[in-house]
Amino acid sequence: MTNQDRVVLITKSKTPTSTVLIVERQADNNNEHNEKNEYLAGGEHSGIVISKIGKYDVQDETPEDTSVQFCVFLVNGQTGLHTKERRTIRFWCNGNRSVDASAVASQFFQDLVLPNQFPLDYVGFVKRLLTLMHKGYKCVSKLEIELKEMERTAVRPVNQVSVEGSKLNVDISQTKLRELIESSYPNPLTIDDINKKHGWKNSDIKDNLEKLQQSGIVKPVDGGYTRVVLHDKIVEQMPVIQYNRQPTVAIITAEYCEKVAVDILIENKETFVRYTTVGESNVYTIGKMGNHSVVCTKLPALGLSREATTAAGNAITRLLGTFQKVEHVFVCGAGGGVPHYTNYDKHVKLGDVVVSHCGNNQKAVYTYCKNVSNENGDMKFHCHQYSPKIFDLQIAAMKLQTEVKSIDKKPLWDIYLSEGLNKIEKQKTDTESDFNRPPADSDKLQMYIGGTELIEITHPVCNAKDNNLGTRIHVGPIGGGLSAISNAFIRQKFAAEYKLLAMDSEFDSVMGSLMGNYCHSYAIVRGISDYKDGSVKNKWQPYASLAAASVIKAILSITNA
Repeated sequence: MTNQDRVVLITKSKTPTSTVLIVERQADNNNEHNEKNEYLAGGEHSGIVISKIGKYDVQDETPEDTSVQFCVFLVNGQTGLHTKERRTIRFWCNGNRSVDASAVASQFFQDLVLPNQFPLDYVGFVKRLLTLMHKGYKCVSKLEIELKEMERTAVRPVNQVSVEGSKLNVDISQTKLRELIESSYPNPLTIDDINKKHGWKNSDIKDNLEKLQQSGIVKPVDGGYTRVVLHDKIVEQMPVIQYNRQPTVAIITAEYCEKVAVDILIENKETFVRYTTVGESNVYTIGKMGNHSVVCTKLPALGLSREATTAAGNAITRLLGTFQKVEHVFVCGAGGGVPHYTNYDKHVKLGDVVVSHCGNNQKAVYTYCKNVSNENGDMKFHCHQYSPKIFDLQIAAMKLQTEVKSIDKKPLWDIYLSEGLNKIEKQKTDTESDFNRPPADSDKLQMYIGGTELIEITHPVCNAKDNNLGTRIHVGPIGGGLSAISNAFIRQKFAAEYKLLAMDSEFDSVMGSLMGNYCHSYAIVRGISDYKDGSVKNKWQPYASLAAASVIKAILSITNA
């Protein structure tokens, strides 16, 4: 704050259900203070002025440079009613076109809503806005803040995101049991395995397994249970594959719905399963995708345990050892998007797909955070970073991204997505996941601001010419690691430091194994199913998985075999 500037709060208008405020940076003419019309703050807040005049003199009202909109949920202490209040902040940046107004507004908003520092109440909220303008953001000349009461309800709004770090005891159900078996696939699970994971009674586990077996969803194998997969061939050893069918592309998935999504887009496919009693079963689906022969596998459940990381690494080594003509590898599936609050072009929303690439002066396509330390108040991320030597897959993804902006026709991946949905609908034989795109209003952009309190943020608005509400491709860095993504504030800092567009959870062992096996061409492809790490079991996960698989098929369709 210079001696020539002051930040002035002015009330523009007020009704019983709405208030509009102006926060304006003005020149400070020291001798012209009017104490009858102004409150002057002192001490560390010297330079903040609150106008007593109840009317704002509208002069040159130029359109704002950008805006951000969100909703808070206030509770009346006497009546217990919840009030949804919409808050809109409009930004003016001195008319300076060299300033990226959307980037400034996005950072301002993130500073405003820091967890445990964001005040919901009116006075605290306005004070926070004034303090941010007073302490920095010199390029912002004016804010207009509109607060509007939307609705009152006796019921608290439904949270769409999981409470950070919550570990709830989940009651047994056929759905939960099926998810557990699908996650472990191709490794069978015994009743004792399931009991150790969740503490459910053996009799309850057995009853639910029998119902799943009667429905044709699971089957017994070597004393355990595994997922029923149509047309799979159980083998003791992988058969010899004809030379012209040897895969040159490998696709790695971790969730069952991800494997289903990839397999549905593979032509002339065969699936081979080899069960073992040591937790190292394999499943390989071989066929054609685009111009290439491919093999798709599913890893058993990933995690931080030594057994899980070792099993994942070994699975990659076996895959590349079995199929030695593989030149390119995709890690495919659901992930968490990193939203942008003011710029639609940079906003990664649910249903979009991110292809890993270096970007924004970053040296890695994938950054895995091992742990986070706090050194003298500064957050420090300790990371492994990965980048391929060959970028053919990334170049193809960028070509797809560029073409869709310049050619007014349906994107190639959208065509494959529609084909995949049609095939899944025809082949569905049990209560498999719904792969259709969920309704747009289920894409809730919510943020925790401390405890269980949350705000709901309005998505950035697209240009009139870009009204496509379907899947978009983004190309840029991806990151992961539970230490960096389990907390909203740390996750936000991690994404900002490494310029991430998407996140996943525990794939360090997978990436390390790719590097250790001298794989020089690979890409992580994440369909966005939540705003965390893609691990939340929700209705977006199957669609996001199919969207990611469709982008891979589009990439393989424009690259030479």
